[in-house]
Amino acid sequence: MQLEDFFDYKNKLMEDLLTNERIVELVGEDVSLEDAKQLAYTQVFPCEYVPETAGVGKTFVCFDVDIQKSESKTFYAPYMYIWVFAHRSRLRLPEGGVRTDAICSEIAKAIDGSRYYGLGQMELYSVKRFAPMTDFNGKVMTFRMSEVKRFYDPSNPHPTNRKTG
Repeated sequence: MQLEDFFDYKNKLMEDLLTNERIVELVGEDVSLEDAKQLAYTQVFPCEYVPETAGVGKTFVCFDVDIQKSESKTFYAPYMYIWVFAHRSRLRLPEGGVRTDAICSEIAKAIDGSRYYGLGQMELYSVKRFAPMTDFNGKVMTFRMSEVKRFYDPSNPHPTNRKTG
């Protein structure tokens, strides 16, 4: 795996979130699916982000990818973190339930088991409480993946101070 694969994962997740009608409805409330791209970098961020202030109650989804460890000489173990949080004024859904729970449920439906992230299927690992600042509550979702390491290119010459055999 090269580090640019992280960009691919994050771009794919941004696409998956902003083309899902129910997720867009829950995050953007007054934003149509056709206008969902306007949520990118305003309420949906491909990095860990907590707004300094939010004058109007809003809902946010942020995500990032880490490599926690190298499973072996062949595989990495990347983890994707998705933070879903909302101002307390936006938590209660009109039809009942909690907005952040509904968003997490929709995200899990959309990407848990997906083969577009890493090698094999992406697996939901945990969902935990998350309160980034006063008056905001939410969840952090963690997904596990597996990815093949890409080793050096053998056509590159060895340094002159190293043995080759």
